[in-house]
Amino acid sequence: MPNLSLRLRSLLIAILALGIFIPVTVLTLSKAYTSSLLQAKYNELKLMNLAMISVFEFEDGDSQMPQMLYDEQLNLPDSGYVGAISINNQLVWQSASSVYTVFDSLMTTPAIGDEVFIPQYALDDSGSEHFAYAFTAEFDNGDQYMPVSFYVFNDRRDFLHERDAFLRSVWQYLGALGAGLLIVLIIGMNTLLKPVRLLIGEIQQASGGNQTRLKEDYPPEFTPLKLSINQLMAGEAEQRERYKNSLGDLAHSLKTPLAVALGTAALPDSAREPLQQIDTLIKRQLKRASAGASAWSQGEPVMPIVQQLIAALNKVYRDKNLELGATGDDGLFFGDKTDLMEILGNLMDNACKAARSEVVVSVRQLSRQTELHIDDDGPGIPAEQVERLLNRGQRLDAYTDGQGIGMAVVTDLLTAYEGKLTITRSTLGGAGIKVTFPAPR
Repeated sequence: MPNLSLRLRSLLIAILALGIFIPVTVLTLSKAYTSSLLQAKYNELKLMNLAMISVFEFEDGDSQMPQMLYDEQLNLPDSGYVGAISINNQLVWQSASSVYTVFDSLMTTPAIGDEVFIPQYALDDSGSEHFAYAFTAEFDNGDQYMPVSFYVFNDRRDFLHERDAFLRSVWQYLGALGAGLLIVLIIGMNTLLKPVRLLIGEIQQASGGNQTRLKEDYPPEFTPLKLSINQLMAGEAEQRERYKNSLGDLAHSLKTPLAVALGTAALPDSAREPLQQIDTLIKRQLKRASAGASAWSQGEPVMPIVQQLIAALNKVYRDKNLELGATGDDGLFFGDKTDLMEILGNLMDNACKAARSEVVVSVRQLSRQTELHIDDDGPGIPAEQVERLLNRGQRLDAYTDGQGIGMAVVTDLLTAYEGKLTITRSTLGGAGIKVTFPAPR
């Protein structure tokens, strides 16, 4: 279950446990209840049999039974109970309740003093099954003792109906109990996972730059995690601030000596150009070192910066009568605003120089990244030039004649922000520049 939440996993485990527990419990209770009913039925038929034995007697060699027995169920027709007596395997008496019963045969006669209990016995050819109890006792017949067998039969339909009603009740009550347990479990899981949801929410707020530390009170188990995250956030902010200060100090320290050297009147041209290159390299490397997305920074909207650059470029290229447009979402850039302006400024300025009449910038915000497309209707970039242009430090001199806009700064900034740049053929007919900025992990 790699993609399931903890709540869903717990719920599935609970449902599986109840799905096993309830049927097993019903089966166990069914067996126990059936065994109890069978024992009760055995005791009931045995008592009825003993009641028959107590009133049986021989008189002048003939068996005698009273017309009405003490147990009313043996006197009432269709009561479900039937009594019978046999001597030498010959039926000599049957109870008044058996008026509609035809005995096809009697069960095997037990030995003298023995009893037989059969839970399922076919008394006749009607197909109905009965409980059967038999006992054989000896009676004095004047000149000898005669074995007499006493039988009691009971229809199983009432027994089965009672057992089925019990099972239905068990299923209903256990089903209601299972549903109640699931509700309690869901409530308990929500209560148990509430600190986790709070922690996730605070981390998302911190990741979006809306807070600098975790503030909620969490259970003792989460306290070490809260402290560790707060220390990580404070350390990251402190390190970035210290890093920026150190870079600022370094830039200030190098700026003055270079300015003095470049301002020397007698400085030969052979030395001036290398010093200017050193100054440019220092600025580039300092800019690259200070750039980079922060995992705890708030996203900077992209579209307002695009609109700002379009307004500036409309003034610069007023004579070309370019149509500059922007479409799409606001987008988010997780980094320094000036870095984004430098990237977009270089690319959009390049597109304006190459375009004949139209440049379109579109912004698209996805779940894990922001995409920017800069399309123009210029001559485009030849396929053989694309790979060279994407190499670090190359210039866009081949884009159009006389542009001279270097890609070094753009490439360095994209590398620092883990961005990607691709060059394709635009739908407008010219070059299509696609820039992708990932959201912080």
